[in-house]
Amino acid sequence: MQRTHYALVALAWVLWIRTQGPAVDDWSGMGGFSTEQQCMANVKEKMDTWKQFKDAKFGKNTVTFTGNNTTMTYLCLTDKEDPRKAPPKDAR
Repeated sequence: MQRTHYALVALAWVLWIRTQGPAVDDWSGMGGFSTEQQCMANVKEKMDTWKQFKDAKFGKNTVTFTGNNTTMTYLCLTDKEDPRKAPPKDAR
């Protein structure tokens, strides 16, 4: 009898938030999303939260507060990706 084995690869999604300002440049991750769509819906919720601030200027997945010159960038990546890691340098 021939057996077939299947590998199930389950990707989780992480919402990465980068905060950049005059005294800060930091990444924080929020996991727990089973689909990219769930992660992106959370990005939309977070962006909508900032609409009440008069100094908030919006980009695609960013909000910049002109009062303190701080930008928050929202990025959904699989749990295998980490934006804090530098890309490998070419050894040539």
